[in-house]
Amino acid sequence: YRMREKDKFALYQGGATTYEDVSNLVTLNDTQRVQVDLAVSGGELIDKGIIRAFLQTVDYPISFFDFETFQNAIPRFDHQRSYMQMTFQYSLHVMSDTSELRHFEYLGNENTDPRRELAERMLIDLPETGSIMAYNQSFEISRIRELAELFPDLSEQLTTLVDRFVDLIIPFRKLGYYHPNFNGSFSIKSVLPALFPGDPELDYKELGIQDGGMAMDTFANLHLLKDKSKGGGIIKNLLDSCHLDTL
Repeated sequence: YRMREKDKFALYQGGATTYEDVSNLVTLNDTQRVQVDLAVSGGELIDKGIIRAFLQTVDYPISFFDFETFQNAIPRFDHQRSYMQMTFQYSLHVMSDTSELRHFEYLGNENTDPRRELAERMLIDLPETGSIMAYNQSFEISRIRELAELFPDLSEQLTTLVDRFVDLIIPFRKLGYYHPNFNGSFSIKSVLPALFPGDPELDYKELGIQDGGMAMDTFANLHLLKDKSKGGGIIKNLLDSCHLDTL
C-alpha cells in the first residue's frame, strides 16, 4: 500500500517474495501492517469505534451520489477547456430513515452540452436536507464547484450542497474495516467485491461498462457512432454502471 516502486523492487531483489518476508525486513506504517498481517492470517479487521464515529456524521435522508464525466482534447462546447472534466451523468439513491430506497438518474444527450440540464435536474432530485454521500467525495465536490462557477444563477444552490457531503471511503481508509481481498486498495472497485463476493447484482464485471474510465471514453465518442442502432445498448450500459456506483 503506497510503497514506492523502487522500494518494492528493492525488497524483491533482497529476496522478499512473500508477505512474511516483507514483515520481517521492513518497518511498515499502520495500513501496511494491517495489509500484511491479514494477508498472512486470512482474517478481517473490524473497528466498531471508527465505524460508529463515522455513522454519527450521517444524517437522513442519505443521498448516495455519483457523477460521471467525459473529456475532449479539442473542446466541443462553449466554456469547455481541453481535457476539462465535463459532467454528463449522475446516479442518486435516496435512503430514508426507514431504509426506503428511491433511485434517480440523469444522462445527457451526447450532441449537446449536458451541464446546464444536469445541474438543474440534480437540484430537483436531491432532497433539501440530509447527508450527500459519495465515495471519495473530492471528485463530486470539485464538479459541483465548477458548475456553480459556470452558472451564476444556480451558484448559491449548488455551493450549499458541498457542506452536506460525507465521504464513504473514510471508514475504510481509517481502518474501521479491512479485508485481505481489498489487496491494499480502498477503491470502491476493490471494496465492493470483497464485501459481496459472488453477488452478480453487485459485480462490475457483469456490466458492459465496468469503470469510470470506460464510461468517460464511451460517452466522449458516442456522438461519432455511425451505427445508431447500437446507441440504446450503450446508453443502458452507461446507466447500469453509474447505478451500481451509488447502489
